Amino acid sequence: MIKLSLRLKVIADYVSDDAYVVDVGCDHGLLDIYLVQRKKNIRVIASDVNENALNQARKNIDKYGLKNEIKVVVSDGLCHINDDRLDTIVIAGMGAHTIVGILYHDLKKLKNIHTLILQSNNDLDFLREKVVKIGYYIDDEELVQDNGIIYTVIVFKKGHRFYNKRNLYFGPILLKNGDSLFLEKLKRDLSKLEKFYPLIPKGHIHHRYVTYWKIKNIKKYLEK
Repeated sequence: MIKLSLRLKVIADYVSDDAYVVDVGCDHGLLDIYLVQRKKNIRVIASDVNENALNQARKNIDKYGLKNEIKVVVSDGLCHINDDRLDTIVIAGMGAHTIVGILYHDLKKLKNIHTLILQSNNDLDFLREKVVKIGYYIDDEELVQDNGIIYTVIVFKKGHRFYNKRNLYFGPILLKNGDSLFLEKLKRDLSKLEKFYPLIPKGHIHHRYVTYWKIKNIKKYLEK
């Protein structure tokens, strides 16, 4: 059995048995191998735009004897993913703007996708807002600390719910749970924002306002 990092393990746990999943930006295919080994009746497409990464993925897949279980596709996002039976998309380890770009570029391909499992390292409020706008709600969120970095995994399901600005920024489920890792993440975010705020040119009024709003609301939450 293959072993995963803590980050990838959390992502894998959100993939259901019987799912037909495409892992966009699969890198070396470790998540895909794990899914086939651990999940029941699962079908997996491992996709990446990087041919070198896919060659390594193929080697790993062959190593575990799963050549016939995992389909490997060279694709820039969802461009060359053409299977209406897919129901789950995993995109992890990319920036929020890249993830949103991938989804918005091929909106028609989301018709039968009921689950999006996304992990971005930045701009999570932007990610939540844009994915909610295309007809998904936030079903679950989880923080995981791996090698000193706190990652956020967000699970979206097909459907509609309303979120205010505060929920989109903090994450409605993370905000509700408010565990120790969430508090640590907020402290780290606050430190970065306070260092960044003075560097924003005074003419960038909107950027300064948004950053100030984030600082103020993090402090307000931490002072509870």
